[in-house]
Amino acid sequence: MRLGELRRRLIPKRLAGESALGPNSCHLNGLRQVFDPVRVADGARADRDLVLLAFTNRSGSTHLGQLLASAPDLYGFREDLNHTTVCRRAGAEGLTDLTAYVAHITAIGATSGAGFGLKASAEQLRLVRLAGIDGMFNRTTVIRIRRRDRIAQAVSLWMARETREWSSRQTPSGAPLTYDHRTLRRHLDSVQSAESALDLVLSILPYQVLNVDYDELCSAPENVVATLRAGLGLPPSKAPLSSWVKRQSSPEKSAFVARFREELCQSWSLPDGPPARAAHKTRVMKTELGSSA
Repeated sequence: MRLGELRRRLIPKRLAGESALGPNSCHLNGLRQVFDPVRVADGARADRDLVLLAFTNRSGSTHLGQLLASAPDLYGFREDLNHTTVCRRAGAEGLTDLTAYVAHITAIGATSGAGFGLKASAEQLRLVRLAGIDGMFNRTTVIRIRRRDRIAQAVSLWMARETREWSSRQTPSGAPLTYDHRTLRRHLDSVQSAESALDLVLSILPYQVLNVDYDELCSAPENVVATLRAGLGLPPSKAPLSSWVKRQSSPEKSAFVARFREELCQSWSLPDGPPARAAHKTRVMKTELGSSA
């Protein structure tokens, strides 16, 4: 079977129903362990708005969620769709269907009329749509946070995975890290892939998207939150901003970022001589000119 024919057969299947999440979707497979089907019941309602905080790892999403939830008319912004969280919470609460689970997480910390925030990766955004979770809410809006410095993001992700220190609440172990360029390249590829997946999913889904820059959030959080609230149709809030999240900066991290950035720049060195492909094109053009004369 030719590659083109194989693509024509596979792509329509991947765009239909739950299979768009892919056969190896950890979140979908995790939900299938406790819910069958992985879909909310028709007519199920949560009388409030849904705010999806779209993120990739180490992009500042937890900090932004905390700031947004400082006001009483927004709450949540947890990672309630992580498959490990779903399995643990459903088991503890005796929840046997997805409708009951969504109703349960929506009720945690709820106040009358407040918008419910939910953190979501690209895979989880697709799950929200395919499982009909968005249909339970009055309106769905996406806030997408991204980090311009992907090098620093990749280093931060690598360090968090190596040390298991995912937030500033965790006490640093103090164990030294050994710089590994190859592993950092894999983490950079992972970050790039996750951001590209978000680009694609958000271009497909019919939601309004509000964009946030990580550096702007760090330098002017009040302005960022005020702009987001206006985009959500919420009035200005007098509640002081509050977040337990602190930046996990260190001289070691800065040194790793600088070294990784320099090594990537050095890898861009141009080879000596003209590119082989350009030389090939030149020969082709000469042949064509000679045959047409």
